[in-house]
Amino acid sequence: MLGKKPRLLAALNLAAEKSDWGQPLRRASARRVACNRRSRLHRDGVEAEVDELGEVLLRRVTSVVDTGIASIPIPSRRSSRRLIFGLTAALYGEITIDKGRVQQSNFHDYRMLRIDQTPKIEVHIVKSGEPPAASARPAPMRARLRCATPSRR
Repeated sequence: MLGKKPRLLAALNLAAEKSDWGQPLRRASARRVACNRRSRLHRDGVEAEVDELGEVLLRRVTSVVDTGIASIPIPSRRSSRRLIFGLTAALYGEITIDKGRVQQSNFHDYRMLRIDQTPKIEVHIVKSGEPPAASARPAPMRARLRCATPSRR
């Protein structure tokens, strides 16, 4: 299905390679590789297993980031945050409502992936001669300087 999208196919193949696709797994384990068509940047592989109590244990996440020409390889830090929030949503994403009101107001009462539950995260940046993807470009210098300057009264 990706025959006419060589860039996407190359990144997906790299994600499969880096996540050891095709290698044997432990009992009660699974490995998945996914592509996000909406964002041309990320291809991820996740390895997880289910323990005796039925809890999902995340073992490893492999992310391939294709930003095009990367002048500043920023996506590795962004990818880790994105992955942790995505894994949290997949494992615990639940908002409860009581009498028409949402019960969770912020992170103190919304379950997040804890540091001891966070799997090893590997981020690989594709070396590419393609133009940079729009969401991978750094913010204009003007905007960054404005944010870093204290407000005047």
